[in-house]
Amino acid sequence: MMKGTGLAFLILLFNLSVFGVDFPEVDSAPVYPSNQDSAVTDTSVSKVDKFNKTMEKIIVYSPLPVISYSTETNWMFGLTKINAFRIGAKDQYDTTYQPSQITALAYFTLNNQYKADVTVNLAFGHNKYLIYTDLLFIDFPNLYFGTGDDTHIEDECLVVTENFSWIQSFGYRISSKWYVGIKYHFNNYFKVDTVSNGEGCNKELPDLTVNEGLQSGLGFSISRETRDNRFNARVGSYLFFEYLNYGKWIGSKFNYNSIIAEYRFYFTPVKWLTIAAQIYSEFKLGDYVPIQSLALMGGDNRSRGIYIGRFRDKTMLEGQVELRFPIVWILGGVVFTGLGQVQPEMSKYSWNELRWTYGAGLRLTVNEATRSNLRFDVGLFRGQPLYFFTFSEAF
Repeated sequence: MMKGTGLAFLILLFNLSVFGVDFPEVDSAPVYPSNQDSAVTDTSVSKVDKFNKTMEKIIVYSPLPVISYSTETNWMFGLTKINAFRIGAKDQYDTTYQPSQITALAYFTLNNQYKADVTVNLAFGHNKYLIYTDLLFIDFPNLYFGTGDDTHIEDECLVVTENFSWIQSFGYRISSKWYVGIKYHFNNYFKVDTVSNGEGCNKELPDLTVNEGLQSGLGFSISRETRDNRFNARVGSYLFFEYLNYGKWIGSKFNYNSIIAEYRFYFTPVKWLTIAAQIYSEFKLGDYVPIQSLALMGGDNRSRGIYIGRFRDKTMLEGQVELRFPIVWILGGVVFTGLGQVQPEMSKYSWNELRWTYGAGLRLTVNEATRSNLRFDVGLFRGQPLYFFTFSEAF
């Protein structure tokens, strides 16, 4: 992960201090202990409301800068943007309507690398229909350590990937809680190879260009939704199952099946604390699955603290727990921990080989009505930190 990502968060805080901050209204913000509530006067509430409106306008109309540095990319500069809203709701605070989001980002580096991503995640028809679209174009390096659960940090190799990805899914509510959906994934890797000079690469690394080519997959999903907010839940649960078939019949160079099953649970035992938990599993079944499409442990949503793809294989099991709480006004905090493992098959799993991650983070409310947050996390694995700066909760 990029080092120095925290710089982006500091820049954001500076911008907010200069141009105004969107403090949530006291009545509908995350609830605070009564001794803090009693200290809020009518005058301070009025100032907070004014502050809120100023910040909301900034978030709606202005992208946020991101500056980062890593050995893989040199300095990276970019912009990121989010718009959150409730489709069809006369009042954006009407929680009977699930929120929708559109996010976009564009990065470039001093090593002439780039990444552009647009994600549209909509709920409409009073939650009856769901549409998800993701368009990604990337020429970006990643560290590759090999496959399996016993890879070593000293075997890291810089791999450059160029690809265009399009994900399209549609969901339909068949009852008050259950959805069925269809999904298509187009992923064309123009390049998967080590850097030109091969510096720092494991000398026994196989030819990675065999992973280049088109992956085209079609399948279905089934889910059960009872969360009060699908992007930042405080109560409820989410059950999800997805199956995709990548095959020559639909234009794919590779033949394999992908299965994802997960469960999320949210509980608020006291008004200032939310407990969130997730169990996630991923299975890739086939004679050969490209290395970039294996189950990848790590990243900004699960096993935070592990570089994404540090461990990868055909199957993965992960679990995490997060405690979410307010700090002051729009600023909230979290602490989290998780366990995970990858293996080529289920029979190989062992309690002794679980990978443990832990960390903490800050949350900055940028849209009170939809409970949308900016997220800054520090995750640790074996005492080494990774930093993450993005929108929305990890799960």
